[in-house]
Amino acid sequence: MTSSRRQFLRWSAAAAAVPLLSACADDTGTTGAGPKHRTVKLIHASKDPLVLWSVTYLAEDMGFYQEEGLTVERVLLAGGPAALTGLLSGAGDANLSAPGELLAAATKGQRLKVLLAHTNSMPSIFVLSKKFAERVGVTAESPLEERRTAIGKVKGGRFGITAPGSQTDGFTRLALKQAGLDPGKDASIVPLQTAANSLAALANDQIDGFIGVPPSAEKAVFQFGAVPLLVNQEGDISGGDRLQGMTVQARAQDVDARPDLYKAFVRADIRATKALVDDPDKAAALLRKTRFGQFEEPIWNYAWKLLQSSWGSPYVTQDSLAAWFDNGLVAGATAAGFPFGDVVDMRFADEAVAALGWKPPTRT
Repeated sequence: MTSSRRQFLRWSAAAAAVPLLSACADDTGTTGAGPKHRTVKLIHASKDPLVLWSVTYLAEDMGFYQEEGLTVERVLLAGGPAALTGLLSGAGDANLSAPGELLAAATKGQRLKVLLAHTNSMPSIFVLSKKFAERVGVTAESPLEERRTAIGKVKGGRFGITAPGSQTDGFTRLALKQAGLDPGKDASIVPLQTAANSLAALANDQIDGFIGVPPSAEKAVFQFGAVPLLVNQEGDISGGDRLQGMTVQARAQDVDARPDLYKAFVRADIRATKALVDDPDKAAALLRKTRFGQFEEPIWNYAWKLLQSSWGSPYVTQDSLAAWFDNGLVAGATAAGFPFGDVVDMRFADEAVAALGWKPPTRT
């Protein structure tokens, strides 16, 4: 068992209940001045503030958007499918989400672009209620193979997701298949829209577990004694660590019409990415002050440590997107013939990295 897992178990045993994250402070940004000032409507694929959005929060809190003449207006929607629908309808200029829904839409002829990576993988923890974990005879300290197969010991488990087709849906299905279950027959996958709803459902014995990104899964452990069964960053979910994580997405027609807007936005985010990679402790201190002050220290430290391996390169690779097809997470489609060259658009990232003279970490 890794050191981080042992620390998490010690903290979870001793910690008191952790309050929910506060809503973001005024996210309308700084007013700015002059005719070049522009507002960017950024769609987030969750109504809950997430630590894995740290790049965009840092870009705002460190003044990088302001220096680019930008104000970010955050549009919070429930899950990846709703977020992609919002982008396609013109409800936002960009969408911050995992790429699964975008890939599915692109296979159907939608002209979409991926402009930037915020995380190189998807930080996720599959948690089980204490009651269900006891039923299948597993603990967080069980060997990996026992944890991978535990939920396969019984059929009919109830597992919460945000929405069908979402990242949480995809990772839940991977975990079920890994345990030898047929997701369509051997388990109940329950759409709950938000992480807060998943937490409440777990507490009220309405579901047996769920996949959560920081901080929802950690809170389930600290508040309700849930068992952290599988940690994606540690390779516990087969194939999961190869999948591209959070990306900045846009409609091709919008990028073609306003390239300078997207260039400025990507430039600000890459400055924030570099600041995070260069000095994660400084970034953590700022975000604790501006966004996540209500975290108790043990859960914050664990969540932040868990995310470190996910941040690094601002580049989206073809392989990281092809992994979504290879793992069967893009329904009815394969990577063969997919227009990766049109969808993956790293020109603004290339310009920003060159201007900074930065050599980002190599993706693994």
